[in-house]
Amino acid sequence: MSLAAKEEVPVSKMTSGVWTLFADEAFNVKRSGLGVVLITPSGETLRQAIKIISLTNNDAEYEALVAGMELAWGLGSKVNEVKCDSQLVVNQVYGIFDTKEECMQQYLKKVQALPARFKEWSIIHIPREENVEVDALANLGSSTEMKGFDSDAVV
Repeated sequence: MSLAAKEEVPVSKMTSGVWTLFADEAFNVKRSGLGVVLITPSGETLRQAIKIISLTNNDAEYEALVAGMELAWGLGSKVNEVKCDSQLVVNQVYGIFDTKEECMQQYLKKVQALPARFKEWSIIHIPREENVEVDALANLGSSTEMKGFDSDAVV
């Protein structure tokens, strides 16, 4: 496991076979959504829009990160470069910011346990402008209404 410090070279510059993960959240008054974009080393792009129960902004950011990392692991990724526009999440993962709320502490523990599955990984804060595609997917997830499903269903 490698959690590169923010000043270090991103994992993609060190290792070939890198999967790039973009994760984001969106929410409106009624529901939340997650967006995940996973780019394989061969350049294939996998996209997911996920409808979830209403969560806080920060909870949903962590849920998107977990969903993306689990997808990458399930598809056989060994090396991940995670790109996230939540400065709070990135800084909590690096231990720069404290997590005071019990819920956030539980999310942080879950995220910090995931890298044990991978040979190497890093998480990098990116500006929102670089996360447009995944943000659109998250908005799609938050605006999707499924007939016949409980309003809290994950789609």
